[in-house]
Amino acid sequence: MTTASTVRLARPVRGVKVHSRQTVGACVPTFGRVELDFEPLPAGVPSTVEFACTARPEPAPEYEEFLVRGVLQELAAEDTEDPEAHRGAPVNARVVVRAMSWHWVETCEMVFLRLGALAVREALRCVAEDRAPQLLETRVRLFF
Repeated sequence: MTTASTVRLARPVRGVKVHSRQTVGACVPTFGRVELDFEPLPAGVPSTVEFACTARPEPAPEYEEFLVRGVLQELAAEDTEDPEAHRGAPVNARVVVRAMSWHWVETCEMVFLRLGALAVREALRCVAEDRAPQLLETRVRLFF
């Protein structure tokens, strides 16, 4: 979603890596990994997400869909499910998925929704703090 108050990403941020660790013995699947690049777009051009990778162990359209949703919601500052969500102005960016991995049993769609949002937050922090991305290893919370 692009509005008049949408701001342009100030600079490219490449290699944003977010990993959600597997919770051994838990009933909730929490494993997932993504690597994304963020690039500025001209004013007025809506944010996009492109896939330039093959998911491992194989393509998973349902996980890809939730990753895209998480990225676009966070860029639009619309993530209302997460109390720690980005609350600044919406940001325009071209997002390229470079790597994505999941597990047959230890992954669910919500993991990728959260990974997408976390990757956007890391990219925006990189721009705000003028630094390179840092590996973000976490255990995605699925319930609040």
